[in-house]
Amino acid sequence: MQFEVKWARYHPARTKLEFCASGTRNGALFTVVTDVRCLKDPVTRENIHLVALLRLEELFRRPSASGK
Repeated sequence: MQFEVKWARYHPARTKLEFCASGTRNGALFTVVTDVRCLKDPVTRENIHLVALLRLEELFRRPSASGK
C-alpha cells in the first residue's frame, strides 16, 4: 500500500486528528477521509503519516460489503 496524506488537522478540544489520504492498494485507487483519537497533537509530518497508516490498516482489515 502506498499513500499520501493530503491534509490533516488536529482538534485539541475533541482530541482527534482528522485527515484525508489518497493512494493505491492492490492496484486499486482509494481516498479516505476519517478521524482518529489522539491524546496529543502529532506535530511532525512523520507522526501524522504513522497515525494515518495505522488507521488505514484498521479500515482495510474490515470485511467489505461484498464479502471479499
